[in-house]
Amino acid sequence: MLKNKHIRLVEASNENVDLLIKWTLDSNAQGPYKSVPDMNEEALRALFLHNTDRQYYMIQTIDGKPIGRFYYRKWRFTSDPHTIDWELNIIIADPDERGKGYGTDAQKLAITHLQSLQHTNSIFAYTMNENIGERKALEKCGFECVGDLNQVYYAIDLGVLRPEHFVLYIIKE
Repeated sequence: MLKNKHIRLVEASNENVDLLIKWTLDSNAQGPYKSVPDMNEEALRALFLHNTDRQYYMIQTIDGKPIGRFYYRKWRFTSDPHTIDWELNIIIADPDERGKGYGTDAQKLAITHLQSLQHTNSIFAYTMNENIGERKALEKCGFECVGDLNQVYYAIDLGVLRPEHFVLYIIKE
């Protein structure tokens, strides 16, 4: 478990996965800048509990109130098996808890953890251009804005979404 004086990140488990699934399938919990994925509950359960490239967490206030979901994802953009670039992804599912710094805290905890890992090359996140709250949170965490997501190195497939509608933030090691 990762924690600070405001929040704790509790690894996805059989005890909390149902709530993580519920939030993921709820457009209100996803918020205005994310969309509900085209996945069923069974596929989401497998993703949250058994995907070896992603680590999912429930975000809880320090007193134990569940307020969101967070994950970091391992990418290998080079042929070097020792070079890992980590993507951060977050939702504060409870609209009443947005804008209180919990997302910033969650991302700072993950950054500290990921920077301690031997093969970390970079940590990155992207968000929609209009998501000013997340952009400010990423900057508070030490990320540098490098432009739109249409970057050669960070080759992320967004499906039908357009990379120029997203902005990329990076922390380089």
